[in-house]
Amino acid sequence: MTDNKIKIIAIKTKSKVYISDNVDLGSYFHTKLSGVLVNGEPLKNTYKKDWFETSKLPDLIQKQAPGQQINVRYELKETHYNTGLPKVLQYSDFDEDTGQYEAVYGLYDRKYDMTEPSLEEVKFELNIIEELDEFEIVRSDFNLQHSILDQLTTHPVLLSTKPCKLSRQESYSIVRNYVKSHIDNKWAAITSDYDFCFTVSKKVEHEPESYRVNVGKRKPKYETRYTRSRTVKVYEVAPKTYDRYPVIEPFEGKNEDDLKNNIQKFLDELMERINKPLVECEHCKGFGVISDEV
Repeated sequence: MTDNKIKIIAIKTKSKVYISDNVDLGSYFHTKLSGVLVNGEPLKNTYKKDWFETSKLPDLIQKQAPGQQINVRYELKETHYNTGLPKVLQYSDFDEDTGQYEAVYGLYDRKYDMTEPSLEEVKFELNIIEELDEFEIVRSDFNLQHSILDQLTTHPVLLSTKPCKLSRQESYSIVRNYVKSHIDNKWAAITSDYDFCFTVSKKVEHEPESYRVNVGKRKPKYETRYTRSRTVKVYEVAPKTYDRYPVIEPFEGKNEDDLKNNIQKFLDELMERINKPLVECEHCKGFGVISDEV
């Protein structure tokens, strides 16, 4: 740090304050706030490497100053005590013009004492860019899209408070991956799983139906097997136009929190529909189904 004032921007909420010295939004910026004390307390790291959390607006910023060398001297090496040379000299004693011991410099070791580390005050200028009731810097799991106007008028760290949406491709990937990891294979099956289309079918249980299979290798040999379920499509989607697949609607929200809630609500409702047990109606025999919730 230099003697110049550090320029700091801050976001103030009712419960905490976020500060950063990356006021020009530099991509390769190296913060000067790492390791400092604000109002006597260490800063907390956030998911943004150049943003830090503190309990209130800074009144005092300090940095650790290392100890200083004092009592610098040159001590005669013990193996040369019998030479009659002084045991302690100063650097000036080795001066080429005035020092009389310049020729024996190599017989001495440089020694010094250290002062204790101390706290040094850091001068700063503070600019509060936003005051909000609640705000938190959190890790974003999505590639959020915002309007051009919001991108031009809002500090990047605050864009999570603005309306946002995802691309169709990212929305498709979220749904596809979630279904694959939460499907109950007893009641449903993924029947198409590609980057360009995705289909889930329900397993509908029914009374066993027999069918014959030739299991012979050289001569015909038949055995009777039974099917106890059939499949019907329950969900299909694509990230863009493909065949007759419905194209996914991109997730959106009034802000990032609202977006996350909308995504989770959709996924919960979808998995409830996919994993709901169904059996074939005993009256219509396959022309309709009824719920068989346990």
